[in-house]
Amino acid sequence: MANEPEIDVTETSEERVQNIDGWVEVSYDPEGTTANMILHAPHGAGAPISVPQAMGELVRRGVTAGIDEEAVRGMVDGKLFETPICVARAVPAKRGENGSISFLFEKNRVPKPKHDEFGVADYRELNLIVPIRRGTVIAEIKLPTPGEPGLNIFGKPIKPQAGKPANVTLGKNTLLTADGKNIVSACDGHIVYGTGCFNVESTVTVKADLDISIGNIDFFGDVLIKGNVMEGFSVKAGRSLKIEGTAFSAELSAGGNIVINGGAIGCKVEAGGDVKIGFCENTEIKAQGMVESSQFAFCNVFCYGELHAKGKTGVISGGIITAMKDITAGIIGSEKYTSTEINIGDGSVICARKSEAEEELAAATEKFEQASKNVEFLKHRKKIQGGTLTDMQARQMKTETQNKVYFSVRRKDLQSYIAQLDADLKHRDDLCAIVNGKIYPGSHFCINYLSLDITDTFSRSKVCIIDDTVQVVPM
Repeated sequence: MANEPEIDVTETSEERVQNIDGWVEVSYDPEGTTANMILHAPHGAGAPISVPQAMGELVRRGVTAGIDEEAVRGMVDGKLFETPICVARAVPAKRGENGSISFLFEKNRVPKPKHDEFGVADYRELNLIVPIRRGTVIAEIKLPTPGEPGLNIFGKPIKPQAGKPANVTLGKNTLLTADGKNIVSACDGHIVYGTGCFNVESTVTVKADLDISIGNIDFFGDVLIKGNVMEGFSVKAGRSLKIEGTAFSAELSAGGNIVINGGAIGCKVEAGGDVKIGFCENTEIKAQGMVESSQFAFCNVFCYGELHAKGKTGVISGGIITAMKDITAGIIGSEKYTSTEINIGDGSVICARKSEAEEELAAATEKFEQASKNVEFLKHRKKIQGGTLTDMQARQMKTETQNKVYFSVRRKDLQSYIAQLDADLKHRDDLCAIVNGKIYPGSHFCINYLSLDITDTFSRSKVCIIDDTVQVVPM
């Protein structure tokens, strides 16, 4: 047994029993979690136990860490004998923290009506669509920590248990960054929460009518509406817009093409590409490309491409139609002699620009001539004043001279611009309107800068420029 007392053989048996030194007994579990100490009291004239003796016994038994010196000292000083006391404890390993996810977007989007300066809520502006750009952080991920190692009573490390990683589920068009710390959008789109994760949709899809339950849409991508667009609502799409139903008194715009399978009634439509609508009534359309519909009833249309009132019954009746390229239709006008204005080619635009330029040229010429007269007058005054001008006259001379130079240059620029417009007009005489059905009286055609009022009914005809006049030619 540890630190057993030594017996002096020169002593008698009775003396040996009476003179036993105190001794220390140490025990511990095999894993080195705790160590217990028992102090055995001395007998007779035996030496008492000291603190160094007790501490030395722990070291001799290999216990080097987690020692509670105060407990040992208390046992020795308090002469606490024959009682097992825990004097060393392992420092337990600290378990690692689990990973977690912090989402930067709301899972359940709540409608938030926009309020004006008077606090009145606009329930058409609900902000339900949340646009997101490629690379935008959707969620921040806190990685699990490995934990902190412990130390057993023998000074050997105790391996910690690492934290569990967060349960990360990637949705549609989302990515985990290389460092595993963020979920980001993989494309431009709008963000929605569903099936336990965030998804990024490149197209805003409205599965029913666009009404007060959805509100206005302003999105930089594609928009698809599977129902109607109800009165008073607006849709702005950065790319394409498709409506499977009908739009009623709505404002519709797209950076690309617009397709409305139903119709547009009392709408404003503007597209950076082509426009295709089932039928149009009292609608204003502006398009960078072509425009197509089966009916244009009292519509104002301007497009840089062709315009088609498709089919033999495709009708243009009422309103003002302007296309930079050819127009085809089944019927233009109506039996009631509805006033219908058809403009083809940019000649009308060029004519307007030419007219404006000519007006500016006339004004510039007048100002140039007036400045010239003022300069000559001041030169005459200088001569009769002995070669000098008053300060006021000198300032006026400087101003009038500058005006004369400016308006001289401006006149030359305008003359050159007008000449170019004239040249452009001469090369736009091949445009026409092709009508497979009838053209009714009340229709007015303008091709480039030439015009024609229709006073008779024509069937299957082409309206074009022949010999510098607009004529109706049978097909």
